[in-house]
Amino acid sequence: MQKTFLIVNLSFFGDVLLTNPLCQNLKTEYPDCKIVFLTNKPFVEVAKYQKDVDDAIFLDKRKENKGFLGLIKFAYHCKYRNKIDVAFVVYGNPRGIIVSRLLGAKRVVAKPPKFIKFLVSDIPTGREPIKAQDINGHLFEGYAKKAEKVLPIKYLTNPKESFIAKKIRENYPNSTLIGLCCTSKCKSKDMLLEHAIEIINNLHTKGKTVLFFGSGQIARNYADNIKKHGCTNFVDLTNITSIYDLANLLSVCEKLISVDTGTMHLGYAVSCPTVCVFYQNGPSKKMGT
Repeated sequence: MQKTFLIVNLSFFGDVLLTNPLCQNLKTEYPDCKIVFLTNKPFVEVAKYQKDVDDAIFLDKRKENKGFLGLIKFAYHCKYRNKIDVAFVVYGNPRGIIVSRLLGAKRVVAKPPKFIKFLVSDIPTGREPIKAQDINGHLFEGYAKKAEKVLPIKYLTNPKESFIAKKIRENYPNSTLIGLCCTSKCKSKDMLLEHAIEIINNLHTKGKTVLFFGSGQIARNYADNIKKHGCTNFVDLTNITSIYDLANLLSVCEKLISVDTGTMHLGYAVSCPTVCVFYQNGPSKKMGT
């Protein structure tokens, strides 16, 4: 009988991608299973196109599904209510554990905070993983009772499906494309403006076409500041691409240069050679790529 597994990751872009090895391990061990990925609304495309994910659903934790009543509303209307055999809740997220129970999951696998431990069926024990994707994969071990396989993150692309990817290829048919991402959700991780300008100008003199990626007002301001400094030798794609479009563009880039953010992880997941630029000192144990 086919099992339905629910993967719950309500974190950010990169964290959602780093859950893919868990999906792959489950599909390898239980090839007939159905894997449903539940994530936060802005990142449903991050989940949808991962290798071995059969369906992606989302809750809007900041608006429609905010608070306990919002979770009840989500669970009541969810098409997978009372159809989930096992829910795997990444990072032991309390909201994720609660929504899994509201959906009627028969088992919940997580490493939860103590105050919500009674809602969890299986708690992984043993060694403490180092990398983020291994922490996620450890949930597989907690359920399957066998060691996870070390598998690379895979995000599925098809550049022919993406209007933007096709347009870029048409406009720059003979160019070598280089992706550049300079901003993140944490200012201390962002690339220094003078470094970005130097990279763009150097690549331009070598005949490369720089695709500038970014989303949100911070990225918009950053791109505008580059132009104000007289540097215009790049294709400004700020706030233009969806996550799926971004992945398709990265898949046709020769390389990606990125700060520590979701775009960096996505480059790795689509097999684009990626140069990671770090400005913030701190623990690196959770880095997945």
